[in-house]
Amino acid sequence: MQYGVGRNISSNISLPSSPETLATSSVLGLCFALGVPGNILVLVLLSRWLKTGGSFTPRLMMSLGVSDLMTLLLLPVWIYSLLHDWVFGLALCKILSYVVYWSLYSSMLCVTILSVQRYVQVLHPQKWANLRARGHNGIVGGIWILSGLLSCYSLVQRRVTTGKDGRLHCRAYFQNYSERVTTLVWETSVLFALPFPVLVYFYVRLHRGVSQSAFITTHRMTRLVIRIVLTFFFFWVPHHINNITLIVAVLIGHEQLLKFAEAGSNVTGALTFINSCVNPFVYAFSARALRQPRPGTDSLQTDQSSFF
Repeated sequence: MQYGVGRNISSNISLPSSPETLATSSVLGLCFALGVPGNILVLVLLSRWLKTGGSFTPRLMMSLGVSDLMTLLLLPVWIYSLLHDWVFGLALCKILSYVVYWSLYSSMLCVTILSVQRYVQVLHPQKWANLRARGHNGIVGGIWILSGLLSCYSLVQRRVTTGKDGRLHCRAYFQNYSERVTTLVWETSVLFALPFPVLVYFYVRLHRGVSQSAFITTHRMTRLVIRIVLTFFFFWVPHHINNITLIVAVLIGHEQLLKFAEAGSNVTGALTFINSCVNPFVYAFSARALRQPRPGTDSLQTDQSSFF
């Protein structure tokens, strides 16, 4: 996505007055209007859960919600830059782009660890119990530290440049095609090629193993985790496929394919923001799985009177 947002760092910005830009701005505005209050409500719900001693799974969900909210709160800036000039200076261009990348990598790590953590907690509870609170804190802190480090290249590549339309834009600047391809390969590998097999493996193992569980609420929370993972990939796979198309087009020098992929970047980029907007509705659909536990019970294993 190159329309000033910074997740797809390889495509060109559309003319601000074009129907495509107006449509993209409208979609992003809708994501802001629905996603910001939705994610705030989710964070409130999850924080209440954690105060009552909820499990580690809601903590990961809370990190995912914070990541989504970080992205959505910046949308008015990007929408304005789509319709007008980038008037916020180089420093904000770099900082805000870095925040978007940071939230992107943290979302990917949260979703990946959700699958791994849920598998271990449900099917190997004793191993998970050995981690204790310090291990849980280390996982959450590690997600944010690692995602921050993985996002550092955006601080170097982001520039304020004048586009063909004569307007200022906050976009990635590449010295040559090699840098562009290298960046795309890095993002596709870290954000898709590496975590996707991990997610598929633990999803299959979890799906097979959870059916043997005797606890209804274990099923409910597991189903919620699976919905979050599947929703994430539903909205992100088109983006990564488009990036792969861009890589191929640059490597073989196919101008028409390159133009096609660059035109598709705005569409696939918008889908990634829709994912941040949709997550609260996924939580709402499974709200019963997040109901506060009764005092003195294990929230994941004892309340079997309702839900689904």
